[in-house]
Amino acid sequence: MKKPIRPPRLADRLFEWYCNRAAVEDLHGDLEELFFLNLQRMPIWKARLFYWRSVLSMMFSYALKKRKRKAAYHHFSTNNSLTMLANYFKVATRSLAKQRFFTTINVLGMSIGMSFSLLFIALISFLRLYDTFHVNNDRIYRVNSMIDDRVRNNEYASSPMALGEKIKHEYSGVEEVVRVSTAFSAEAKYETLEIPLRGYFADPAFLEVFTFPLIKGNKSTALSKPNSILITEKAAVKMFNEQEPIGKIITLGGFGDFEVTGVLKDIPKYSHMQFEIVSPYIAWETYRKNSEQQETRSPWEEFRGNYVYMLLPEGHDTEALTDYLTSVSREVYTGNEKFSAEFQLQALNDIAPGKELYNEIGPDWGYASLSIFGFLTLLILLPACFNYANISISRSLKRAKEIGLRKTVGGQSNQIFTQFIVETVLITLCSLFLAYGIFLLVKPEFMAMLVSAEGLDLDPDAITIICFVLFAIVVGVGAGAVPALYFSRMNPIQALKSKAPAKGVARISFRKILITGQFALSLGFIMAVVIVLKQYRSSVNYDFGFNQANILDVDLKGVDPLLFRNEFSKLSSVESVSLSSHVIGTQGSSSIWLKSVQQSDSLEVFYAAIDHNFLPNLNIEVVAGKNFGENLPDNGKYIIVNEEFVRQFKLGTPVDAINRTVVLSDSAEVIIAGVVKNFHYMHLREPVRSFFFQYDAKQLHYANLKIHSSDMLSTFNDLEATWKVLAGDLKFEAQFFDDEIEEAYSVYFVMVKICGFLGMLAISISCLGLLGMVVYTAETRTKEIGIRKVMGASSFQLAIMLSKGYVRLMLIAAMIAIPITYVFFDKGLLNSSYYRVEIGVVEILISLMIMLVLGLATVLSQTIKASRSNPVDTLRYE
Repeated sequence: MKKPIRPPRLADRLFEWYCNRAAVEDLHGDLEELFFLNLQRMPIWKARLFYWRSVLSMMFSYALKKRKRKAAYHHFSTNNSLTMLANYFKVATRSLAKQRFFTTINVLGMSIGMSFSLLFIALISFLRLYDTFHVNNDRIYRVNSMIDDRVRNNEYASSPMALGEKIKHEYSGVEEVVRVSTAFSAEAKYETLEIPLRGYFADPAFLEVFTFPLIKGNKSTALSKPNSILITEKAAVKMFNEQEPIGKIITLGGFGDFEVTGVLKDIPKYSHMQFEIVSPYIAWETYRKNSEQQETRSPWEEFRGNYVYMLLPEGHDTEALTDYLTSVSREVYTGNEKFSAEFQLQALNDIAPGKELYNEIGPDWGYASLSIFGFLTLLILLPACFNYANISISRSLKRAKEIGLRKTVGGQSNQIFTQFIVETVLITLCSLFLAYGIFLLVKPEFMAMLVSAEGLDLDPDAITIICFVLFAIVVGVGAGAVPALYFSRMNPIQALKSKAPAKGVARISFRKILITGQFALSLGFIMAVVIVLKQYRSSVNYDFGFNQANILDVDLKGVDPLLFRNEFSKLSSVESVSLSSHVIGTQGSSSIWLKSVQQSDSLEVFYAAIDHNFLPNLNIEVVAGKNFGENLPDNGKYIIVNEEFVRQFKLGTPVDAINRTVVLSDSAEVIIAGVVKNFHYMHLREPVRSFFFQYDAKQLHYANLKIHSSDMLSTFNDLEATWKVLAGDLKFEAQFFDDEIEEAYSVYFVMVKICGFLGMLAISISCLGLLGMVVYTAETRTKEIGIRKVMGASSFQLAIMLSKGYVRLMLIAAMIAIPITYVFFDKGLLNSSYYRVEIGVVEILISLMIMLVLGLATVLSQTIKASRSNPVDTLRYE
């Protein structure tokens, strides 16, 4: 008997595995039956070959059919998803168009809430670019200093002068070390032109570490000469116009002459370094050695305006460098009881935005200020989102039958949820257009309020626009999630009967809490505007103890002060001229340590240099002793002190203090010639402290002109003509004293504008939300209003009935906002100023009246309309 032919084991197992995986086990039986019935007479090799071919053919055929089925299913699913999305969009559009009033309220509220957020997004989008243009930005680090001078302990962005040199010579784990000083600021003179330029002294490796491209000049030799200078393209145009700048010699104040060896491409705004000129660091060291005003402190204690940057190698080890900096700190400051410092590394990409540091080299974009900005953004955005959720849920009875019907015919909860999300996203996208318009409108004013606006560009690019759109979508999903979830969970039976859910009372309470919170926030901003405005007006109109009216302060810019006084005194419009080292009341003054002969301890005392005309010119009262004499050679031996000086040094009465001797910090003895009444020589944030005047012609940098003129234009022409004779092409810079006082306290006015803008947004959102709630309440109580009118209720009574609940909520909001705002300003913000205003009942009442007027106007605009409706129209179908 012939042995039956069996399929090859390998092919058989392969086919079994494939059939099992594809769930087509019946194919294996068909193939085996075909094999035994028709292939028994074939040779074994031919039968096996046929079996292999059959297996592979069937596997290929099945795989091809399966792929086609998958493609068809994917095509069907894709088309189905697009169809569903289009249907969601169509239904959402029809629903929003049907409820035009509530759609308009929601769009306005969301656009107002989103407008301030767009400013924040644009700012963050700009800050993401900071310092990214440097090729080696991931390998550049800066050394920060934690300074402890036994008075305060602060972290600075700067470092001691000697640290960079020590790292360069002792530590081999860095490729380049660059020291940078910000002291390079002066009037630049070329031929007859003179303009102010500011920049840095930097080591020659500055261009190797940082990517500041040269338009003209040689990168390797541009900073090799001590008197060489690099100038930016924009500054070169201002200085040389169309002339070739390379090789030109410019004079920079007391720093000397410099040769232009290169022209830099203009510095991008998204650089934490902003400068116009760069010169070798050795020029700064030479200037300091030759300067008469050279500091006597140790170079390890001089850190202000000095910065150390390092370029680390690939695969750098920051831990080893940190350990080295710690060892340097211990080595240098051990045994120093008055001063110490610790050094820390900061990556270039962490500088802006970064942690808050003192003495930053450029714009300060700290995390703290950005967090406050973000918090204010949420304070405006969240109420707008809550408004939408509030109005949407309150209208649940209007949408109940729609939802019940959709669920009855097979609508799923996830479909209803998606439907309402699409509606909300559609609203936020519409709101984005209006919010963008508000953004463009307020952007210039917003930038004008920022201190670092010069290094800021909020013009949106493509990435920023994409972020705006994504933000609108995220806000839409977030704001619509609560009402969408609420509607998707509705019981279809209750929905078709138009019954409210069992938890309606709790939701009504939530809406009341929301309205109360919104008006509390609005009242807080209104109170902030009123209080800060009062502080600003009080500061500007404060009696500083000296005359401000018609006093014109002129920056002498190196002009001989005595010659200036003689020439300007000849003008008929100038009543008197005095000279001083500071503009008191705005710039403050310098300070030194001083002690009396009877005391061993020194006290910090502020001072200013003046001439003999200063006290009478500003009407500063002398309560004892005398003023400086005119051109007396011994004026330098005397000082004139204030009453606080006499009190702090325990010199008795002002009369007793006359002719008493005190010792200055340089051991020089001076005699008290007079005592003046206390006046405010510093900002009103500070109390009046010990102060004295001295007579020193070398320190007189400002002239104080008392002007008497009915034609200011002609007077200024005469002043500029006289100035031109004395100073040539130097620009005449003068400002009236009262204008300088206003400028010194402009920070309060900026706060007024910020709080006013935020308050306007907050009250607008609150009133829009309130308007929507009042309209909906009036619609749902139409029949009740008709019945009450039929029963004899007057329109006034009905208006009161519909309004009293909202008035109660506003009063509750006032009870919450007033104490919180009062404590915030009384114990917090206003405490930064020593001479501050007191928050009185008037400010609180004014703020409360503003909120009540706006809120009542919103409520009564709809309740009066509802109360005047004809009951026949509302009850004809009953």
